[in-house]
Amino acid sequence: MKKKIALIGGARPNFMKIAPLCRKLERRNIPYFIVNTGQHFDSNMAGDFFKEFEIFPNYELHPSRNSVIKQVSDIICGLEKIFISEKPYMVVVVGDVNSTLAAALVANKMNIKLAHVEAGLRSHNKQMPEEFNRVMVDHISDILFVTSEGGVLNLEEEGITENVFFVGNIMIDTIKMFVKNIDLSKETFYFCTLHRAENIDNKRDFQNILNALEVISKDEKIYLSLHPRTKKMAEKFGLSRRLNQIFSILPPLSYKESLFYQKNAKLVLTDSGGIQEETSFLGVPCITLRIETERPVTVEEGTNTVGGVSRDSILKSYRNKKLVRKKTNITKWDGKAAKRIIDIILKS
Repeated sequence: MKKKIALIGGARPNFMKIAPLCRKLERRNIPYFIVNTGQHFDSNMAGDFFKEFEIFPNYELHPSRNSVIKQVSDIICGLEKIFISEKPYMVVVVGDVNSTLAAALVANKMNIKLAHVEAGLRSHNKQMPEEFNRVMVDHISDILFVTSEGGVLNLEEEGITENVFFVGNIMIDTIKMFVKNIDLSKETFYFCTLHRAENIDNKRDFQNILNALEVISKDEKIYLSLHPRTKKMAEKFGLSRRLNQIFSILPPLSYKESLFYQKNAKLVLTDSGGIQEETSFLGVPCITLRIETERPVTVEEGTNTVGGVSRDSILKSYRNKKLVRKKTNITKWDGKAAKRIIDIILKS
């Protein structure tokens, strides 16, 4: 197969999922190119991040930061020019960010085959921008790669039954590449990440979460990897001092550094989707600071508990949580998802 494949990413988690695909494509001598849409990237961090994953975008877009509409529009126009020049046989999108939707729309309108990695996830929360993106992309994709059996059922309920493939979780491919080189720590601590707009863009909700975490911090030190968005909103709401009182603040972490804190933590508290999966694979107890999860397998078979976003619900989940590691064995979370995906693409 010498037809070119386009791999599109716009946020760090996208490229974590693209990296294993790149390795498989290179081993099979299949031509591809990578586009970084620039949706979430801090230019000062991007170079180190790509070096860590040994992937190097062929194209970098620089969309507007002034509004979501302008940003998506800039990405759409930029991708159209690239696709006209490169003439890819297939566009592969991952996850649920705005870049994923933008690339899917361009592929659809240009009659290019579209594959969605991480299809079928549903939170059933229509207030989440990511939920709209997931649904839209799934309904225009030609091939849908699903991480768990629940995703297949979600698609069936929406009438999508053709070209749906349960391939497993490609994030596990990535974590297995790194985790063997993660050191063990003698220190005991909890680890926290907090960045979702629905949690921190509203001062009351942000404070409620902090009120719970302040109580929890009396039991154990909590390291917080401070996301730029969280830092910005804390400054806006006058909560920066509270963050420093509750947490031991860490800068944004590399992937390997994040895995170090996850692997060694007694408990992880997060509103990240990917970390729910990573902690389940690692067997580390996790409480998700949200009212729902689009990854229910992490609750049913993993180590995750959905803790809500109120002080009382978070503390109730914390007090009921057994802080013991658990050996998990989730179906097809085995580090072979990228191989399955490329095998299917080659037959398409």
